[in-house]
Amino acid sequence: MATASPDARLSDDDVNRKGSTMENKPRKPWVAGLLSLIQPGLGQVYNGEVRKALPIYIIPALLIPAMILCLHSGFIRIFLATYAILGFAYYTFVFVDAVRTARQFKTQYAPKKYNKLITYIGIYFLIAIFSMSISTAVKTNVIQAYKFPSGSMEPTLLIGDHILVDRTQSAKNPKRGDLIVFEYPEDSSKDFIKRVVAVGGDTVEIKDKELFVNGKTVKEPYAVHKETDLIPATINPRDNYGPQVVPKDSYFVLGDNRDRSYDSRFWGAVTKNKVKGTVKNLYWSWDKKNLLVRWDRIGMRIL
Repeated sequence: MATASPDARLSDDDVNRKGSTMENKPRKPWVAGLLSLIQPGLGQVYNGEVRKALPIYIIPALLIPAMILCLHSGFIRIFLATYAILGFAYYTFVFVDAVRTARQFKTQYAPKKYNKLITYIGIYFLIAIFSMSISTAVKTNVIQAYKFPSGSMEPTLLIGDHILVDRTQSAKNPKRGDLIVFEYPEDSSKDFIKRVVAVGGDTVEIKDKELFVNGKTVKEPYAVHKETDLIPATINPRDNYGPQVVPKDSYFVLGDNRDRSYDSRFWGAVTKNKVKGTVKNLYWSWDKKNLLVRWDRIGMRIL
C-alpha cells in the first residue's frame, strides 16, 4: 500500500480511509503556470513546494555581484549572452516545473494552510516590494540602464543605443574624457549624457571649434563638426568660447557632435552633486529607422 509522501501525495487507499476528514483540492496545471508567469516561484507555492520556491526567489539577486564584476571587465559581451541564456533557462524551468508538479497533483492534493488566495497575493506584493527596493538601491548605487534618445553624442552614441551606467561612488568622480550621466542643470527631471572635457580649476577655451584646456590643444578623436560655418562668440558660444575657469567640484561637458549639442558652452559647468555616474557599455542598440538590431554595438565598451 502506498503511503502519503511529505509533499502531500495521497494514494487511493489513503483517500478512502481519510477522505471523510481530509480536504482534497487537486492542483490545476494552468493555474500553476499562470502564477509562475505572474511571478516566478508563486506556482511552486501554489503546489505546496515552499522550499523549492525560496531559491527561485533568491537566484536573481545573486546576479548583482556578477553585474558589477562584468561592468569593470572586458567580458561584458560574454556576460550579456550568458545572462540572456540563463534568464531564458530560469524562466522556462520555473514554468515547466510548476506545471509538471501540478499535474502530479491533478487528482489528489491536501492543501497546506498557506494555500489561500490571500497568501498568494501577500507573497506577490511582498516579493514585488522587496524587488523594487533592491532594484532602486542597485540603480542608485551600483548600475543603471539608460536609453539614448538624441544625436548630440554621435558617433560615439547613436539614437537607439541602450547603455549601462556605473553609479558606484568612484564613478561619480569622473576624469577628463569620461562620458557621464547627470541631472540637466536647467531641469532636474531630465538626465543628460555628455563628455567631461575639463574639471574644477581648469581653464577652458574654444577657438574656431578647437578646444583648449589650460592653454593646450586637446586631441579629440571622438569629436565631430558637421557645420562648416563659424559663429562669433558675440552671437553664440558654439564655436568660440571663453577662456573660462571651471568652478571647484564642477565639470565642463561637451557633446561629441559639437555643432549639434546643447552643453556647458550654453548653460555652464555641471556641479559634482548632479553627476549620477559614468557610462561604461552598450547592452542593446536598435535602429528604429531601418527596424534593425545593431548587433555589432551590443556589449561595446564606451570610450
